[in-house]
Amino acid sequence: QYITSSVNGLPIPADAEIVLEGEIDPENLQPEGPFGEYTGYYSDEFHKVIKKPCLEVKRVLHRNNPVLWQSSVGRPVTDMHMLLAFGRTATLWTDLETMRIPGIKSVYVPPEAAGRFWAIVSIKQAYPGHSSQVGAAVLASTTGQYGTKGVILVDDDIKADDWGRVMWALGVRYDPMRGTELIKRGRSTVLDPALDPDSDRMINSRIIMDATIPVEWGDKRPIEIKLDDAMAEKVKARWKEYGID
Repeated sequence: QYITSSVNGLPIPADAEIVLEGEIDPENLQPEGPFGEYTGYYSDEFHKVIKKPCLEVKRVLHRNNPVLWQSSVGRPVTDMHMLLAFGRTATLWTDLETMRIPGIKSVYVPPEAAGRFWAIVSIKQAYPGHSSQVGAAVLASTTGQYGTKGVILVDDDIKADDWGRVMWALGVRYDPMRGTELIKRGRSTVLDPALDPDSDRMINSRIIMDATIPVEWGDKRPIEIKLDDAMAEKVKARWKEYGID
């Protein structure tokens, strides 16, 4: 359902909470912001005044007691970062499947990294170099090529969103000399606070941190300490005996 605007004849959704009607003159450019952004900083676009088209409001329509929706911005984690993380996790995973990259078990773009700049991928390795292929694919994907600064790769026994175990893998499986790849030039975003303020180039560098156990190690891979289920149940069954409820 819609109503027709008496100002410009355009349709307006009948259930809209608030409607701003106006005109955008392509010759009427005004400085934008600065606005708070998802990076936790104000937008500054290379410390230059950037003029952009603005809306000249002619009329405001609203329902009785209208609800104005908004999202919060600031240092992570806010609702904005959760939305970014959900969306980019899904699109990156889809990208990798579309690229027919094998062995992808889980993907995570953490909201703590502003929901954009880092990605974690859990893989089931099938051949030497598999993890390197996945890392390169992330940075070559439609989602990953824009703004991503780092990729962390873990084996399939660790879920990509399990921060504790990801950090464990970085601590005990990752070797910086063997597992690090650096890419000097990548496409960044104008909102990246780490860009050189004295340059107008939107270029960043990237790192791939391979925290997987090399598949070619075979049966020489380290053996993880695990308590078998039968022993765990035996211990639990005696908790009351030990005064533990």
